[in-house]
Amino acid sequence: MESVRREPVPVLRRLVHHYHGFQLPDAADRARLEIPSGAVTLLIAFAEPIRIGLASEGESRVYQRGSFLSAGRAVAAVGRHRGRIHGMEVTLNHTGAHHILGLRMAELSDGFPTLGEVLGRQGDLLVEQLAALPTWEARFARLDEYLTRRAADSPVLPAWQVRRATRLVAAGWPLRDIQRDVGWGDRHLRARFLEQVGMSPKAMARVLRLQTALRAHLAGRSWAQAAVLARYHDQAHLAHDVKAITGLTPGRLAELRRGAPPGSALDRLPGRVTSVLLG
Repeated sequence: MESVRREPVPVLRRLVHHYHGFQLPDAADRARLEIPSGAVTLLIAFAEPIRIGLASEGESRVYQRGSFLSAGRAVAAVGRHRGRIHGMEVTLNHTGAHHILGLRMAELSDGFPTLGEVLGRQGDLLVEQLAALPTWEARFARLDEYLTRRAADSPVLPAWQVRRATRLVAAGWPLRDIQRDVGWGDRHLRARFLEQVGMSPKAMARVLRLQTALRAHLAGRSWAQAAVLARYHDQAHLAHDVKAITGLTPGRLAELRRGAPPGSALDRLPGRVTSVLLG
């Protein structure tokens, strides 16, 4: 098994969290629950495709994807895979993804668009180039080069109000206070979030509040304590959100994590709970 993580070059760090290269040997079916984390994931596959669908739909719509984007999600997805896993992940913040891709983010949150659909022929060529390179460091350097050029040439620049509002949402500010701080009304803030983030401020607040509660519980707090820390009305409200977003009860989610702390090798981001192995 190979797993290599690296930060991007400094010029990209306000847009891109990190890169992850991985390779796992052939195996029977694997299933992984991907919990919304407040970030965008670009999966670049060098081997067999993944079957992926939304947990909230009972995987009634399953997409078969090689390289694809997962963005603007407020519910968990389930990825299933058989055979060898080999590829890379690029984890971006939402406004960074909007800047680099130059697209309206809400249009990318319906389904799991392929790299070809998001980047055109450039996306397919990028996958081919990365797969052909001999080392992870060479692949990371190619990503640095490609993403830096796209960022420099991008025709869009996220509004400072959206960037500030995303930080305030993450800090737990009430939405009315955020609107007052950035000088936008509810409808305008929501419209700009859909354009530049891919979800509404309310949906992002719900995702990040759940992340706060999961971090607290997996760091050793009781569910009741986690509910208070994350500003839920009560433990029942937290349990409802866990089930609605992940499809699991709080107890089952904690059981499947098997004691792994937030930001473990399972997770895409430091300090966040992004993945659960289902089998």
